[in-house]
Amino acid sequence: MNSNTTLRPIAAAVASINAAYHRYERGFKEITRRARRRFERRDWSGAQADATERLALYKAHVDAAVADVHDILEDAVMERTVWAAMRSQHALHTAGQPDLELAETFFNSVTRRVFSTVGVDPAIEYLDRTARAQPDEQDAGIYQSHVVEAVDADLVRRLLLELPWSVPYAQLDRDAVLVAELIAARIRGATGAPGPVTLDLLRAVFYRNKGAYLVGRIRAATATIPLVLPLLHAERGIVVDAVLMTSDEASVVFGFSWTYFRVDSPRPRALVDFLGSIMPLKPVNELYISIGYNKHGKTELYRSLMRHLEEPEARFAFAEGDEGMVMAVFTLPSFNVVFKVIKDTFGAPKNATRRLVMDKYHFVFVRDRVGRLADAQEFEHLEFPVRCFPDDLLAYLLRVAGATVRVEGSRVIVRHLYTERRVTPLNLYLREADDEAARDAVIDYGNAIKDLAAADIFTGDMLLKNFGVTRNGRVICYDYDELCLLSECRFRRVPPPIVPEDEFAAEPWFHVGEQDVFPEEFRAFLVPPGRLRGSFLVAHSDLLDLDFWEGVQRRLAAGEIVDVFPYRREARLQRNVP
Repeated sequence: MNSNTTLRPIAAAVASINAAYHRYERGFKEITRRARRRFERRDWSGAQADATERLALYKAHVDAAVADVHDILEDAVMERTVWAAMRSQHALHTAGQPDLELAETFFNSVTRRVFSTVGVDPAIEYLDRTARAQPDEQDAGIYQSHVVEAVDADLVRRLLLELPWSVPYAQLDRDAVLVAELIAARIRGATGAPGPVTLDLLRAVFYRNKGAYLVGRIRAATATIPLVLPLLHAERGIVVDAVLMTSDEASVVFGFSWTYFRVDSPRPRALVDFLGSIMPLKPVNELYISIGYNKHGKTELYRSLMRHLEEPEARFAFAEGDEGMVMAVFTLPSFNVVFKVIKDTFGAPKNATRRLVMDKYHFVFVRDRVGRLADAQEFEHLEFPVRCFPDDLLAYLLRVAGATVRVEGSRVIVRHLYTERRVTPLNLYLREADDEAARDAVIDYGNAIKDLAAADIFTGDMLLKNFGVTRNGRVICYDYDELCLLSECRFRRVPPPIVPEDEFAAEPWFHVGEQDVFPEEFRAFLVPPGRLRGSFLVAHSDLLDLDFWEGVQRRLAAGEIVDVFPYRREARLQRNVP
């Protein structure tokens, strides 16, 4: 193929990738923009369906791009020199796009599908974050600024009325007063003195589940105060449900255990930069993921990991906690993530398969996680420096997951793994925590089980070791191989023994079906031992009762979608809606 004839298919292939990306982008925005209408109509089942539909878009359009490129390039599709030229031409076409980083990640996804690249090939992929030639003045247009002597009820009322709802507020004046009073108190606590303040409010509204969130910041003296206003559409109108004004509170709202927001973000990097200003401890990758760009979030996660591994002292280590039967888990102490590799074989009584485990992770990906399941990112064909693995950890991985992990010279190749945010296993947390923190954790452990049940998720293994505690004290589940739909479980009471000896027999005296669950048996492993037992039972003894589980199933069958909030109950505004 001579140079003149090569250029034509290269241009056509790049154009096909760009076209596929723009189709993805249009579909993404179309679904996202439905969110306001769903909220106004209180169409919660439609909102959930939109969230699931949007998750499927990326793969569908990458698949289409890969097929088009194969058709266009034919025998040249595996020539790296061709792809290097395509990358250069793609960079020219996308330069200056406000969503440049997303377009680059999409290109990477196509190349990796074609080549199944081990590690990263910088000649044909975008390895580093592309720097902007100059700051874009339009970035500031994503938020509106108000410079005032004080944030009063009139300003709050005006801001709320600027939102283009087609339904009224239930108690606008009262909400405006409550919000303004709380903001004023927070400013006084942060600055100690009155003075002019700047309120920056993002123009886009963040939608998730039954909530709509206004997000901004208050700049007063040297302080930057986060501002998150969750709005709910109650039966009698829209209400402000809470006023969240700490980085920790905002971080929970944008946490890694929630379904992704639907928010109109034509300038995603500018939006992420703004969010980072109010959540400085939140990794960039988690911010991208939280607004629905999980594939680019994965790209940012990989880049951050590679930077950590460049440090001479970087060493992986066994993850804390009990060894699991399905996953081999390790971590990098300087990096707040765990790496989970599926073992080659699973010991009894596990009867899962590799495919079934992967299906469970996909189940978590597409379900509403209600703040109780850790989001996982799936990676293929990663390579790490062998120097980063202690001998005992590498030997363990080769022994239990040799079909996935191999050593090639100075590289460790991992064919497939999942990453999750690192949390403290609940059983270890309870050993070290003081009495109050431990009590809060076991109560939230029960809340987590109930929240998941209300979302039609039964955790199966409800052992303490399968749950973890986040930096903000929230309990989540991170073990997925036993998850199933709660609506498909058959909850039963244990039949009485036929003869007294039945109670001491090794096998049950009654038939147990695959979907049978006996809540009264939960006491042996669900209820924490020792000093925490009483606290747990006072709050959650109903988990041991058949009636609780059947009641949840009835509500699910009736189509009920429960309220689950990413903030403390005591943070909710007190009001009397007429």
